[in-house]
Amino acid sequence: MEGLMSFQAQSVRAVSREQSSVPLPTFSSKITRVSVQPIGMVRNSKLFNSFVASVQPVEASAVTPFDNTLPSKVLDVWQNASAVCFDVDSTVCIDEGIDEFAEFCGAGKAVAEWTARAMNGSVPFEDALAARLSLINPSLSQLQDFLKRPPRLSPGIDLLVKKLKDKKKDVYLVSGGFRQMINPVASILGIPLENIFANQMLFGSNGESAGFDKNEPTSRSGGKPTAVQQIKKAHGYKSVVMIGDGATDLEARMPGGADLFICYGGVQLRESVAAKADWLVFNFKDLINSLENWELTAPFRGCKIQVPTKFVVGDLDATYNVPGTKEYIHNGGFKKEVPNWQEGVVMEEVAHFINQEKPDEINAHIYDFIQRF
Repeated sequence: MEGLMSFQAQSVRAVSREQSSVPLPTFSSKITRVSVQPIGMVRNSKLFNSFVASVQPVEASAVTPFDNTLPSKVLDVWQNASAVCFDVDSTVCIDEGIDEFAEFCGAGKAVAEWTARAMNGSVPFEDALAARLSLINPSLSQLQDFLKRPPRLSPGIDLLVKKLKDKKKDVYLVSGGFRQMINPVASILGIPLENIFANQMLFGSNGESAGFDKNEPTSRSGGKPTAVQQIKKAHGYKSVVMIGDGATDLEARMPGGADLFICYGGVQLRESVAAKADWLVFNFKDLINSLENWELTAPFRGCKIQVPTKFVVGDLDATYNVPGTKEYIHNGGFKKEVPNWQEGVVMEEVAHFINQEKPDEINAHIYDFIQRF
């Protein structure tokens, strides 16, 4: 979302929704010139209703969640977590592994429909898993041939896992997918195989499909919460974070389970899941930045934008049209974080990069704003 005008000492560059999720607030005591700054999506309350003005670092946006009552709560849990559990399909990897395997075996369309229903929480997970495996009906040789294809990792996940390990945080893969497909992913990322909680395909003596191991906790609804609870209890972790894209990942946030759920929307954005997340991100670089920069920015957590401010946004901006955003901006939520907000402008037929799409109009808005002082 483009266009927060305020007196700041630092220039910024625009960042698209694909590049980042939540920019980091920067504050200046000197009134030197006007800068145009993006607005990012942050800590969720009911929908996506908490935003904060920001300035971009050089490489990507650093992230800080912003809650009206406890601004540092989500960030503190993330930064101080003892362990982080990742979903695999559409999170660590850009594919849904079972869908790719189904396509390889000639049952792609039917299986993908079941996957979508399972990830949105509309059917019990164990029913969806059994139905998909029955449709695929794979042989052991088919699985072995499929596994010759290298897994496709989401951009930045290798760097994020490395950063977490450097910070002495344990990393787990908790998935409703199959262990046979996840083992290679763990090996690439340097995650111990014993840190995988996933399902197991079973085969008969002649290599024919024999279903799956129903004793695995992730083979049924409520399985991910059970797995995270087991992880937390077994190792005595003080706090655990779950990162994923689906309803089963959201379920892991519960007493005794995950203390924080971060919805990753970089591959699939499931609105029903994102709406209930503690934090929505589109880029793993944001999570990396939050681990790198939090000590330096700690004094600014909870700060409000106190300088005179004019907000300009395009009506076609994807972030502006996320459910809950308009209500937050126009019904008083934004004003709480930017108490000296003096004017809001919604430009018609403009998307994210309004300073490039309509430079003359933006310059006029900036000049008009400066003239008031």
